[in-house]
Amino acid sequence: MPALRIAVAAVLAAAALAAATARGASAQSSPATAYSVAVAQICADAVLFDGARRMGTRADAVAIARAIRISTARRLALVAAISAPPELARASRRWISTQRRLASLYARTWVRIFDTIDAVRSPAQRATLADRLEKLVHAPDRLKQAAGRLDRQLNVPDCTGGGA
Repeated sequence: MPALRIAVAAVLAAAALAAATARGASAQSSPATAYSVAVAQICADAVLFDGARRMGTRADAVAIARAIRISTARRLALVAAISAPPELARASRRWISTQRRLASLYARTWVRIFDTIDAVRSPAQRATLADRLEKLVHAPDRLKQAAGRLDRQLNVPDCTGGGA
């Protein structure tokens, strides 16, 4: 009798696992899910810019800003090549546009932070530096929030490397 109970439990467990796997497979095969997975494969673990960079001169800051734009543009070109399902097409276009704008804002902010630090010449300027830098660091916040809403709507990660 105990062997029969074990056998029945094993059959029930196998049936439950098969049903759960079938449900997962059908959910994963939806066009929206396939799109999200494809975008996630491109954008997962994105970084603002690739490789190590020098940071010490304005030219270095400008080069980093260019690298921020290039690395995001490269990923977004791959994303744009993916056909979004019709129900996600509009949100996908908005998301790509927002990601581009966000990368551009990160790049401009990077240079502005360098310029702000480099411009400090007096104790009075030094005294206000932290406040000015805080404003610059938080300049992308509103756009990041908008991008985050689209990330969640499409179930995709941030593609800029700046997080959302």
